[in-house]
Amino acid sequence: MTPFTKRDAIFVLILGELVGLFGYAIIREQAAAASAGTLVRGLAEHPATLPALMLGVPLAAIAALVLTYLLGKRINPSLYQFGKFAAVGASNTAIDFGILNLLLTPLGLATGNFAVGKFISASLATLNSFLWNKFWSFEKKGKEHIGREALQFYVVTGLGLLFNVAIATGVKVLGPETEAWAGLVAPAVATASMAFWNFFGYKFIVFGKKNESLTPPETPQPKNTAG
Repeated sequence: MTPFTKRDAIFVLILGELVGLFGYAIIREQAAAASAGTLVRGLAEHPATLPALMLGVPLAAIAALVLTYLLGKRINPSLYQFGKFAAVGASNTAIDFGILNLLLTPLGLATGNFAVGKFISASLATLNSFLWNKFWSFEKKGKEHIGREALQFYVVTGLGLLFNVAIATGVKVLGPETEAWAGLVAPAVATASMAFWNFFGYKFIVFGKKNESLTPPETPQPKNTAG
């Protein structure tokens, strides 16, 4: 099992900051909607909301990662890897939801163009997912198979993205025509549906040992026996 390192702590704090920042953007956009409730508007206007998110979310993220590390040592090492994946997934969700909500007003996603905006937000979240999962969650630092891994990643994620957009669009159509439903409920249902698909697809197909076995063995160099 890989140890918990200073690098892990720094990375999860960065991811926590991303979640806090986009979380604040979501609150601000939802508060601007005509149907926004008093609680959401109060959070958006309160001066402590942004500092609380930027401090509290990273601290919660590092605490959760430490917990999965301790559980991994006692139960199964994959739990720690899943903890990293979950931290990346939280940042993906924040980016996805945040960008979608930032597009709600200019594109009118609550009433139309939803699938277009969802595709944009999910695609950017996917790029974030590939980089973090390759170099941190599954720790594939080598670049020998980056082209193959990227292709496999986008095939697995592309299927997930199609399901994601389809599920989110279906939930959006079935619900009320409000920013809260389009910007929060619909993408939340889609994201939850795809979490395990992505984890097992990345672990066993994209970043699994299969790609490592394709690395050609090093050719032994002849020894110089000249006297």
